[in-house]
Amino acid sequence: MQSELDNIKETLTERIRILFMEQHNGNKLQFAKKVGCDEKTLRLVFDKNQGMTMNLFFKIAHALKVEPSELIKDLKIDFENDI
Repeated sequence: MQSELDNIKETLTERIRILFMEQHNGNKLQFAKKVGCDEKTLRLVFDKNQGMTMNLFFKIAHALKVEPSELIKDLKIDFENDI
């Protein structure tokens, strides 16, 4: 299960990074101000060294002008392998 969660985290982070690059041209400082967090926090998230809290996830979705459900669309956990 942990590898599935790691894959989901990686996919979600990549989706956010793509939108961030499209909308903010890689300017982490500008994006951090829009999100309301520290630039270092974004760098750690994008480098996959830190996970996101739900609070940060929703702030990022808002800053990207996208519904949170769109970011997590089609991400699933296979409960059949939990035995």
